[in-house]
Amino acid sequence: MWTKRRPWVLLLSLPIWVAACAPMYTTKLVRPGAVYAYAFNVGSRDVTIIDTATNEIVGTRPLGAGVRWLSNELDFWDGRHIWTYDLVDGMVELIAIEPAELRVTRRLRIGKGPAHSVMLTPDRRYVLVNAAGENLIAVVDRESLQLIRRIPTGLFPCDLDFTPDGKVGYLAERDQDTVAALDLDTFAILKRVSFPKGSKPHMLRVAPDGGSVWVQTAQGGTNDILDPKTLAVRSTQQLGRVPVTNAWTPDGRFGYITHFEDDFVAVVDAATFQEVKRIRVGQRLGVVSFRPDGRYAYVTVLGENKVVVIEHGPDGGGEGAPGWPATLGAHRHVPAGAPSSTPGRLLKAQKWRFLT
Repeated sequence: MWTKRRPWVLLLSLPIWVAACAPMYTTKLVRPGAVYAYAFNVGSRDVTIIDTATNEIVGTRPLGAGVRWLSNELDFWDGRHIWTYDLVDGMVELIAIEPAELRVTRRLRIGKGPAHSVMLTPDRRYVLVNAAGENLIAVVDRESLQLIRRIPTGLFPCDLDFTPDGKVGYLAERDQDTVAALDLDTFAILKRVSFPKGSKPHMLRVAPDGGSVWVQTAQGGTNDILDPKTLAVRSTQQLGRVPVTNAWTPDGRFGYITHFEDDFVAVVDAATFQEVKRIRVGQRLGVVSFRPDGRYAYVTVLGENKVVVIEHGPDGGGEGAPGWPATLGAHRHVPAGAPSSTPGRLLKAQKWRFLT
């Protein structure tokens, strides 16, 4: 079985790790060899830099964009730029960020928002982004920045993620209670599965090994684990109010699931699909990401303008070492080889400005 290691990650040999941003940064604030998390602030349209050795802020830099849901779970790096989106007057704008200077260098208006995910195809030729207000996935030529295709979807397409081999994408179609599989060669819908009426599947992630698709339902309050080929439901966990997104521990043993209208992170065993723990951290949670060594998880608490740090397991080395990007705000995985996992405990809550 393949592993979810996207090709661009293997090309990087950098001294920092970023939560929802770039794998490079040249400010004097950054210590050589240090591991940093970058938190994007929507309200103030800037980026806060956090030293993950001390879990303290080292600086905030202006960006001029309100970046949402970006994380290393997403395939956003083309070797030069971070690809994500901004929302301007309700319209989705695809943007490219030059990471060394934290500067937006390219913009393309896509359509009526909101949006949730930006993903690059494995060959880095195309960039895909959802425009939920127009029921479409836009396909953009990365080099020319030309919109080459508008893929019609079901009602209100939300999150988008790809299999590790980049052959199939999955999208949640919230307002018609379906999840669809997308052929990434032809951009044709391959298959669609219905969820219970009114459950509103809205966010999803493909497991690091490609063996399952985890779907969160906004109104159903569930995490549904699908077979990636048939889209049949393998397991369902009843969680809290509006489970919103998930990320896996670096060793792949546990999934951490946040809630937008509840105060806890649900920890689910990735082998048995059983919920093993609830960690209460605050109101209106956003994304969760892990330090590359697997010791700490970082969770954004949108309702309280803070980030909490959860101690997950012991320090470790191997491939999960500084230099591998991860995220604080939305989706990509560090490689396997991190230390064995133990479901975490709340370590620290820091009032860092974040998604407002």
